[in-house]
Amino acid sequence: MGEKRIVKLHFRSAIHLGSDITGIGIEGSRLVAHSDTLFSCLVNAYAQLHSANLSVVEDLLDLFCEGEPPFRLSSAFPYVDQTQGPDTYYLPKPLNDPPNFYDEFEGQYNKEEYSKVVNNTQLVKLDNFRNWLEGNHVGLDDLEDQNIESDCISDIRPQHERDRLTDATSIYHTGLVHFHGRSGLYFLVELNDLSLLDWDMFEAILTQAGMNGVGGRRSHGNGIFKVTDNTITELNVNWRELFDLQEQNGYVNLSLYYPEITEEPEIADEFDNLNPVAYQLVPRKGWCYSSVVPSQMKRQTVTMFSEGAVFRDKPKGALADVTPDDFPIHRVYRYGVPITLPIKILEEADDIS
Repeated sequence: MGEKRIVKLHFRSAIHLGSDITGIGIEGSRLVAHSDTLFSCLVNAYAQLHSANLSVVEDLLDLFCEGEPPFRLSSAFPYVDQTQGPDTYYLPKPLNDPPNFYDEFEGQYNKEEYSKVVNNTQLVKLDNFRNWLEGNHVGLDDLEDQNIESDCISDIRPQHERDRLTDATSIYHTGLVHFHGRSGLYFLVELNDLSLLDWDMFEAILTQAGMNGVGGRRSHGNGIFKVTDNTITELNVNWRELFDLQEQNGYVNLSLYYPEITEEPEIADEFDNLNPVAYQLVPRKGWCYSSVVPSQMKRQTVTMFSEGAVFRDKPKGALADVTPDDFPIHRVYRYGVPITLPIKILEEADDIS
């Protein structure tokens, strides 16, 4: 197991994170930066630091296909930097039912009273997340009362475009998020071989990525962040305890997950054995950016397991090859190697009262 740290992104501009499900005429924006978006941002920064040397970048990517990945990333979730007391961290809601629903005496009542609240919740605070992992009662009222949007401002900005052939004009809309001064996005990173990639190099990559920006509409100055002495920090005891939980019987994703599967029985143990308990699938499509090729390309569509998906076996994951057709310059990948946490999976017969 590698060395993990937490990375806090304090944005100097608005950020656009395209919605997984777009509206009609309005391009929405999420409060979560998927792990494949972060990966693309970091790999392009890595390429720029090496003067767009394709062989250096390919050597790094090849390591993901040869065994233990050189690093792992979670997706980026909101946080609030508190002036007094511990910071507030949000994590993806585990997609299995909360432990309260298995209570011998109040389980049925909790299901009837809070099912809608649970279904509508996307993110949960760290203390509730830990209770979910350990099979303890979750503060269901807290799920209803938490107001993540109070720490940021969502904006729909009209944009103008002109057709190059007909000179016709049209209006479309872009969703933007402005984080308040003490809030932003954070993610977890795990470096597995410091001889290949150490923390000084990772900070250099992150600094370059901050100047480029993360997310969409970067040509408009969106997604810019600054790396300071407090951007990358070691995990505190609360985070370390999450990874060390004992007697759990499952795993929950903190990243997008793309399974690595083989049809050869003799080596099947080296690949992922899918055993999902609760999950959602996320289509990943759209345009990709390359620091080597000065143009955008339509990448192939791939479907991944979302953050918060719960499995009985620990997912390994892989990079998904989404290289556009007739693009011979280099391969294009989607990141699907998750960071996971142990979770206690309860069954109907379990009694937690």
